Amino acid sequence: MGDVNFEHYKVFYYVARSGNITSAARALYLSQPSVSRAVAGLEEELGCRLFVRSKKGVELTAEGRQLYKHVSIACKHFFSAEEELSLMKSETSGILRLAVSDAAFQQRIISRISAFHAEHPSVHLKIDNMPTPETIEAVHNNVVDMAVVTTPFRSPYELRITELCELNDIAVAGQGFAYLKDKPLSLAELNDYTLITLEEGSTTRSFFEELFSRNGILMSPDIELGSISQVLPLVRGNLGIGFVPAPIAADDIRLGNIFRIEIKEEIPSRSICLITDEDYEISDVMTAFTESLTSEMTAGTEGGTGA
Repeated sequence: MGDVNFEHYKVFYYVARSGNITSAARALYLSQPSVSRAVAGLEEELGCRLFVRSKKGVELTAEGRQLYKHVSIACKHFFSAEEELSLMKSETSGILRLAVSDAAFQQRIISRISAFHAEHPSVHLKIDNMPTPETIEAVHNNVVDMAVVTTPFRSPYELRITELCELNDIAVAGQGFAYLKDKPLSLAELNDYTLITLEEGSTTRSFFEELFSRNGILMSPDIELGSISQVLPLVRGNLGIGFVPAPIAADDIRLGNIFRIEIKEEIPSRSICLITDEDYEISDVMTAFTESLTSEMTAGTEGGTGA
């Protein structure tokens, strides 16, 4: 196998990301035939099929998915480097690549990012929203500089961890379950109702599975969602009972759309943390962001969301 033209990998990345040759051509400012030729050339050079046609466009083959795992990381590095050089030429002081786990995006972390941007307008922010396990991989692979995640999480890598604030989860239900108001439930009793949770593999799902397990119960959710932001609409619609961080539910509780269900067992507190990888140096921009985040978020104890 000879040296592969990087432009072919770049084209492959855009086609794989969009799943559509037309969209990739538009993003790359190329013609569709040029994109198709680049993909065909890469397949010939690598000696394998990377895409198959689908009703919506193209889909990755098994070989294509394996290649994309590596090419996506490499492309993000190249794109970040190009942007950093561009920022340096325009005398912008720096760039911060940040990953934030799903619902941590929804509460005080957003206001703190906005405040940091106002304090440091010369810092360009690149923000990715992803589940906690993916944020840890992104930090380790240096795809992002740092990440905001919720505990508990496991990592095979050495991380610097800065605790930002406490996170408290509560059980909530819509008015269709009004007969449960002022009626404390055990986890075993709660398990008999329709439970709304996040899908397997998420930090929050693992946290509650462990909580139920410690009390001798196999949690059996009926509705599994990909994002914490989807829980409250279903709770308001009386489709079931869900667990959410208290600040997320505060407005709906105040307006009477939903109410809090008291749980007999104690639900342990969690934390929102800022993480970086021990293998990489801390830049001045990262230090400034850490100081900005910790100074504000540790000033109060209410805030936070789950992942």
